Amino acid sequence: MKYLIDKAAYDALEPSLQAFYKAKGEDYVLAVEGLPAPQNEDVTGLKAKVAELLNEKKDEKLRREQAEEAARIAAEETARKSGDTEALDRSWNEKHAKAIGEKDATLAGLQAQVHALTVGATAARLAGELAVQGSSAVLQKLIEPSLSFEMRDGKPVVVVLDADRRPTALTVDEYKEQLFNDAALAPLIAASRATGGGAGGGKGPGGAKQLSDMSESERKQLSTENPALFSKLVEQARNKE
Repeated sequence: MKYLIDKAAYDALEPSLQAFYKAKGEDYVLAVEGLPAPQNEDVTGLKAKVAELLNEKKDEKLRREQAEEAARIAAEETARKSGDTEALDRSWNEKHAKAIGEKDATLAGLQAQVHALTVGATAARLAGELAVQGSSAVLQKLIEPSLSFEMRDGKPVVVVLDADRRPTALTVDEYKEQLFNDAALAPLIAASRATGGGAGGGKGPGGAKQLSDMSESERKQLSTENPALFSKLVEQARNKE
């Protein structure tokens, strides 16, 4: 699913897919909440090449499907002439199963793309805004399972899930505040307020605690809850020796 399409491409979409787009000048853009606008770069040549390759791929697929359909029709005609009803039933069952499989695959692909553009993009943004330097990828993996999306008024909207993966009333900004104050995530959060009280490596303005600044219990907790960061701190400590 492309972010930016022209009117011809929009008109060619099914109504269920058109609902994902909104008009922007003479074109249409994917209506995803919080998605940044594309930069004003001249990509005309690249878009033309991509369109050319897509058309070639569509033509190749169409030729293959036409050949397969011709072979199926020929087989059915042979079965009719010979009175082989089992072969006819098998042919129709195969055609039906193929159509259902293609529809399911298309739906799964669209859902995966929408998930990446909504949940994936939101988790990446939150991790980028909260994480200490070098830890955003780790934090994103921890954030993403707590997010999902649902359709509201025909548009995908990111929702926050509880421990049982049920939608909550929390907004993304409220969830961000929870992350910022989560003691378990303190080693990953820049200038987190979740310090003390047994937090696994609280930090001040200078960023994450070094291993030398942690108690033995804090080190054990960090190695259990965030082995990636623990290994990184161990490596830093060795390099200073």
